[in-house]
Amino acid sequence: MSHRSFITGAKAAGAVLSGLLLWTAFPPQAQADSAWMALAPLFLVIRHSRPKAAAGWAWLAGLIFWLSTLSWFPAIIKNNGPWPLVLAGQAGLSLWCASFMALYAYASCRVWRWAGAAPGWRRVAAALAADPLMWSGTELLRGWLFSGFAWNFLGVSQVANLPLIQVASVAGVYGVSALLVLANGAVASLIERAAGPVVRRLTRAAGDWEAAGTALRPGLAGRLWGSAESFAPLALVIACWFWGFDRIESWRRTENALPVWRVALIQPNSPCVFTFNDDTMRRQLDLLLKQTGLAGAAKPDLAVWPETAVLGSVPHEPETMRLIRAGAAAAGAPLLTGTLETEHAAVTPATPEGWFFYNAAWLFSAGGEKMGVYRKRHLVPFGEHIPLDKRIPWLQRLAPTGVSCTPGEGPGVMSVPRQGDPAEVLRLGPLICFEDTVPGLSRDAVRAGARLLVLMTNDAWFNGSVEPIQHLQQSVFRAVENGVPLVRAANSGVSGTVDAVGRVRLLESNGAVADFDGFMVSPVGVPREPLAAPYTLCGDWLLGIPGAFLAAAVCLCGVCGYGKKRN
Repeated sequence: MSHRSFITGAKAAGAVLSGLLLWTAFPPQAQADSAWMALAPLFLVIRHSRPKAAAGWAWLAGLIFWLSTLSWFPAIIKNNGPWPLVLAGQAGLSLWCASFMALYAYASCRVWRWAGAAPGWRRVAAALAADPLMWSGTELLRGWLFSGFAWNFLGVSQVANLPLIQVASVAGVYGVSALLVLANGAVASLIERAAGPVVRRLTRAAGDWEAAGTALRPGLAGRLWGSAESFAPLALVIACWFWGFDRIESWRRTENALPVWRVALIQPNSPCVFTFNDDTMRRQLDLLLKQTGLAGAAKPDLAVWPETAVLGSVPHEPETMRLIRAGAAAAGAPLLTGTLETEHAAVTPATPEGWFFYNAAWLFSAGGEKMGVYRKRHLVPFGEHIPLDKRIPWLQRLAPTGVSCTPGEGPGVMSVPRQGDPAEVLRLGPLICFEDTVPGLSRDAVRAGARLLVLMTNDAWFNGSVEPIQHLQQSVFRAVENGVPLVRAANSGVSGTVDAVGRVRLLESNGAVADFDGFMVSPVGVPREPLAAPYTLCGDWLLGIPGAFLAAAVCLCGVCGYGKKRN
């Protein structure tokens, strides 16, 4: 085997290894520690390749990771979903998400070629600033571009590491991702230094290990810079970790003095819409009312039903309105329910049926009076609506549920007065379906006055898979980012509560946290003001947006030919 073939094989192995290690960091394996070194092999490949080749290797690593971590897609087939569309969706989404890792790699490779091989301030800047910034920026782009897919950001893997994830209160989940990139970069630098003698022999023989300047023998100043490149990132990670302990302790000192609201979360475990029939519907609605009545015996301050729990539409279907009012009466408390809302509209090509449809949350008083409405703003492409369907009306027929929804406007914060003390009010911000994966929606709600985030979701599409567990992990970061608690009412997914520092309490049955029916009534300490969270005020301007601009600028310079080294 030639040296060139050996090096190519080594790069391929590094990319594959990174993809697989990254997969193990998330459920179902959930080996969070692997995230601290999963990217190191890929980072070595990036630093020792040309930009286009680096992008290709990173795209391979990303494709392996995304095809594996989206293994829950085929669960839709088991629930009678159309298998060609499901598999095409998994493959297409994986290809798309992997391209953002390739974008990062292209930009990172150009930065490291600028930094050079000799230890110095440029390499320290690349390791401490450029790499974590650009990774965060490409994650933000993935969660935003073309409606985005804000799922399994690198930082989400650390959801159980409570001290570390407190950084999300400053820079969002992207801040936690940046810390992991710092650590992986430090590991890569340590490997480079340790492998220096071997690399020198290989590069002399092969002559094509890019950045062959690894062969340079640094003096004292070089060794100091090399140490800073390796250990300064680790020192920053450790400092953030200790700061996180202090933030958690600050919350613990105040939580006993918080106003407590008893929240009932109902989980009916209704089957996927593709398997529904009239008999199933009647059984599920009876079960929903029964569970709510049992929860009502605990005297909750608020009851929450999951997304589209009532199966019918409001407010023009009398039977559906009677069901909701019966639920509120059974709970003996205000009831927040997910539902399909219909609104009259003029018959136009965009609304051929004369209706607007909304995936909505309606709040009813214990007496059955409407108290508030929130319409889902971030719709699922090809699930709840077909892109461009209002301009090309016949596309609406392709909606898998038979209804093409319209997005709502505004955070829709709702007020729930405490029974017996109307002067004390709970301000809640509803979220529907996968809106808890989109950081900006939770931020908007808290900035508008919400002090409790309430997610209503329906993961029945993915019954029997790991998707509900992965979905839960995204929710935890919305609570930490904004310094307020969050509760989740899932149809067949994971129901439970998350406090302002990310501690989770779940509805369980025989060790399972999904795919069963039940309810829980949990006391939730709700602060009158959020725990200090700069992210709520500044959002992604602290890290994600600058990182996106930096990555785009570096890539643009590469495409346009600026700053290229002359070989």
